[in-house]
Amino acid sequence: MNKRRLLDRGGGFPYSKNVLSRVRAQDTEAIGRTRMERMNYRKGFTLLELALVLVIVGILAAGAMARYFSAAKDAERAGVESQIGSLSTGLYLYSSKQLASSQTISAHNPFNDLGSLPPNYSGSFPDVDGGNCPPGHWAYQSGDAVLNGNWTVVVYRPVATLTQAFTWSGMQWIIYEVRTVQNAAGTAIGLTLTEYPPPHQW
Repeated sequence: MNKRRLLDRGGGFPYSKNVLSRVRAQDTEAIGRTRMERMNYRKGFTLLELALVLVIVGILAAGAMARYFSAAKDAERAGVESQIGSLSTGLYLYSSKQLASSQTISAHNPFNDLGSLPPNYSGSFPDVDGGNCPPGHWAYQSGDAVLNGNWTVVVYRPVATLTQAFTWSGMQWIIYEVRTVQNAAGTAIGLTLTEYPPPHQW
């Protein structure tokens, strides 16, 4: 049997060109179906994969929130300590000026000694409470004979929850009294800020 002749005639031989073409077409179709099936199979996530994603996102969000609140608390603490330092410096400069001019030194609102008032200063009130001093703000209580026995203090209402602070009406406060410093003869020679107990702790 002449192998070449059979191939040229296109018949009889099991591996003719027509047969090979059909086989190749079938193989190509099968491969296409397999790829489509794989693509369809990988279209969505399983419930387990979705659950794992949600858990990971929750852990990352919790960590980010914790860092945010920690940073916010640190920033508030730095702001409070800086403001106390500014008020103390203002009282010292006031006292030095009064002494230099032989003027009387008297307790007063230390915010009046600052070059400019802080943006979170609510003002001076006979009685400071949660209504006139919102969280994150300072105020000066000028004193009222009936409401607070003429107690004059500098107050700050923190935003963050402190480990320890003066508590009144369910709110935490940082309170400083303006006290007179006297010499041995009983003459006022300066003013100082003294925190009212308990001392605040962040």
